[in-house]
Amino acid sequence: MIVSHFRAQRIFWKAFPDMAGHRNREEVVNTQLAILISDLGVAADAETIHFHGKQRPDVLFQMRGLRVILEGKFSDTPGAREVVLNDAQKRVVSGVAHIAAAIVYPLDLRTASTAKILQLLETARLDFRIISEAGLSPDWSEGTASDLMDAFRRAQESLTSDDIVERTAKALSMQLEGISQLWTGQAGACDRLSSLLGFAQAGDESPKDAEDRRATVAKVAALVLANAYIFQEQLARSDERVSTLRSLEKGGSLVSTTAQHWRWIWENVNFVPIFQLGERVLDELPASPHTTAAIRSLLNEAVAICEQQGALRHDLMGRIYHWLLHHAKYLGTYYTSVPAATILLKLAMESDWPQDFGNIRELADFKVADLACGTGTLLMASAQALTDKFINARAASKRPFGDKDLAILHSTLMQNVMHGYDILPTAVHLTASTLALLAPEVAFRAMNLFVMPMGLDHGKPRLGSLDFIEGSEVKTQFALDHTHLDVIRTGAAMSFHQNAKIPKLDLCVMNPPFVSSRYGNLLFGSLPAERSALQKELSRLARQLGVKSTAGLGAMFVPLADKHIRPGGRMAFVLPLALATGEAWASVRNFLAVRYHLEIVITSHDSTRSNFSENTELSEILFIARRLKSGEAAGQTAFINLWRNPRTIHEALDQATRFTTALRDIRGQAGAVRIIRASGQSIIGEITNMPPARGTENWTAAIFAQGALRNVHQMLEAQSQLQVPGVKTLVPMALCRLDALGTLGYDARDIFDAFSIDRTASQWSPYPAFWDHDAQKVLCIAQQPNAFLQARTEPIVGRKLKDAHAVWAKSGRILLVSRLWAVTHKVLATSFENNVLGNTWWAFDVPALTVNQRKSLLIWLNGSLALLMYFGRRAITRGAWVQMKKPAWASMPILDVRALNDTQLASLAQAYDTLATRQLAPLAQLDADPTRRAIDDALALALGLPSIQPIRALLAREPGLSAREITTSSWQTKPSAAVGIPASKR
Repeated sequence: MIVSHFRAQRIFWKAFPDMAGHRNREEVVNTQLAILISDLGVAADAETIHFHGKQRPDVLFQMRGLRVILEGKFSDTPGAREVVLNDAQKRVVSGVAHIAAAIVYPLDLRTASTAKILQLLETARLDFRIISEAGLSPDWSEGTASDLMDAFRRAQESLTSDDIVERTAKALSMQLEGISQLWTGQAGACDRLSSLLGFAQAGDESPKDAEDRRATVAKVAALVLANAYIFQEQLARSDERVSTLRSLEKGGSLVSTTAQHWRWIWENVNFVPIFQLGERVLDELPASPHTTAAIRSLLNEAVAICEQQGALRHDLMGRIYHWLLHHAKYLGTYYTSVPAATILLKLAMESDWPQDFGNIRELADFKVADLACGTGTLLMASAQALTDKFINARAASKRPFGDKDLAILHSTLMQNVMHGYDILPTAVHLTASTLALLAPEVAFRAMNLFVMPMGLDHGKPRLGSLDFIEGSEVKTQFALDHTHLDVIRTGAAMSFHQNAKIPKLDLCVMNPPFVSSRYGNLLFGSLPAERSALQKELSRLARQLGVKSTAGLGAMFVPLADKHIRPGGRMAFVLPLALATGEAWASVRNFLAVRYHLEIVITSHDSTRSNFSENTELSEILFIARRLKSGEAAGQTAFINLWRNPRTIHEALDQATRFTTALRDIRGQAGAVRIIRASGQSIIGEITNMPPARGTENWTAAIFAQGALRNVHQMLEAQSQLQVPGVKTLVPMALCRLDALGTLGYDARDIFDAFSIDRTASQWSPYPAFWDHDAQKVLCIAQQPNAFLQARTEPIVGRKLKDAHAVWAKSGRILLVSRLWAVTHKVLATSFENNVLGNTWWAFDVPALTVNQRKSLLIWLNGSLALLMYFGRRAITRGAWVQMKKPAWASMPILDVRALNDTQLASLAQAYDTLATRQLAPLAQLDADPTRRAIDDALALALGLPSIQPIRALLAREPGLSAREITTSSWQTKPSAAVGIPASKR
């Protein structure tokens, strides 16, 4: 399917009145220049061009997701360069535009007739300077409209490739690391700061834990000071009473002068939490040259950061907090990356909404909440997406969006729209200041940000935002001894105790904690003494919500959000990719299938970035779902499979714009569509529309990077038919569920409860085992036991003794892999002469099969088609690290060897005898593996199949198998057929 993704909607001059009746000549020239630029090609990727002359003589258009503004003055205007440059800079700083051009026009354009302006602009020499969120171009340039077009393109490409936030965050992080090392050794100061910043000392804290806590506290304290300095400099831009950082530095003692001025700000201006907390941190630092030097370096870094206004508009401080908080896993907390938040919220807000987002009253009634807001990355992205909607709606309808309108917008977003809840006080504090930095000159009464209690409160479990399961309000319970856990409403202006409420939501955004009670039990890791009571309460709530607590906390936040979303409202979540196929997440998939239209699912198949959160390599998924109204049926789901996960905010905006256009163009259609960069040189990803999932059905389309391979899997899975790409004929196949042929054994935990392991095999036992999965040793299908099991007579501490005879009764002569790393592992199924058990394998007992049937099954299980079926059911943990749970194996369609005739069985048995001891290459290299090819050829010969080489080739390209970037060498298309390349660029 060919989709042209960016159509320039030109404004023709006939739509505007003649110059004689026009109120501003500069409007006319600006608008004509925009038309010319569109003709030249820079705006061929623009969705809209808006004439905007009611308040200012400028033109706004969008280019690859970025708003671009033209600001122009004629050369006879007094101080023309300074005036127009100041106007253009204001448009970028205020967030109206990502890129602006300050243009000085020659005088002959002022007096030229209206009909000739466009012609004159084609050759006119313009003075211009480009302003973007990355800063100013080095100097003024002189050139034609074509040169201006090139400058816009370079600015867009620079923003797309340059992560302003990451670059700025790294610079400040280095300063914070160095400063914290000076303070970490001062135990008394760090312990006082721990109490101040909410990092409580555990009663049984080890020396190592104390050292780690102090290091974290020192870094967060330095971040609080840097944040206050940055906020001060931003305030100084609009309030002459507030000193700039340079003037502050010229005073006496820097530390004392800073503390005094911050006190004056919170007493006389506002922003008490920001500057009062900063002052209190300064009070806890010992007087020394080291302290002064550290504070001075923070001030200088803050000055440098304030020169990067774009970074301050995209959760800079939250990004740094993510990096500094090394114990993120301790609380099971991972923070959404800024590009991921950007693409998720842009797509969510570009969905169909009934509101007029250009109307402040309607916007004020729109409610957004994050029940695990962390440092506010998703709330920030929501505010940015709503700002985009506001500006675009106002521009499209010719309503003004000047400074006053933007101030009202920001106040409305902070006071009426945004709601955030989290258990970490410092994170919520940064959320408040980050959101306020969008417009520090705007005064507002209060934010709807709440620090939620977690722990035992007089014996009553408090579980943070999960307390909202019982209702829409969590009350503060005052106590004289201050041992209670209070709800605190906080913001950039003030903090106070107040009941926390959740309104009926239009949009719930969240990246909830992922941890579960398995694999080390990280649940409530910061509260070990209270873990048992809290986990018991968590289990009770999980049962109440109808989800499995083994999936982790994240699974509980989906039904929690549902309780507060109004019909027609949406949720936009970040969750583990296991949601798509994991057994423990089946109840969540069913919940969404029954109550929601799952609109968009986004998966990253980028081999170097399968995650959407900071501080983790876990594979994740983004999804947007709309709550169904009464009697409404769910529609199709669009699966967006990213081949490149955006690294920067502006790259995310570019991708979101392309996907939005594609989704609109292919609505209701089936099949996969590739989205290609405007250059035509690389694929961003694929979009596939699928029917709505039913019940606990897997979201299989999310875990294939290539739609062609997913189609082959779907035909086999659903219809037992093989369609090899490039082959027209469908081949019926005799398939059955795996558990129809035999019985799967116990999992590793049960085996450990019944047996101890003797790896040396020094003591004989009637229970042989195949232990671990060493890729350097497990090279072929046929294997020998490598250990013995000894039946336990005493249970493991904390566990119940399991009957060794019962566990052994489900041993088998076939072992199926339970976890694998496809980059090195080579087999899916191994064969033994006698029954065995394994700790990283599922035992599969097939007593009813004949010898030839068993051999034929083993050939199938190690062929490419079985790998395809495995690949489509795998539970993904991290890229090519996958696992297969027992139910997924049990229900997997496999070759029904019972349906084969003697000739077919003999042929496959002979292939087994020849190939069982032949070394296999890693699964990821199956396309170049002669043994795997021989297995596939044996299956094709016996079963009458066409060559399945194309399937091997597609599998080898999947990043989820190869852990490599998808190559496009075998993908050929003419430029005119490439999705996303406008006709004007062909």
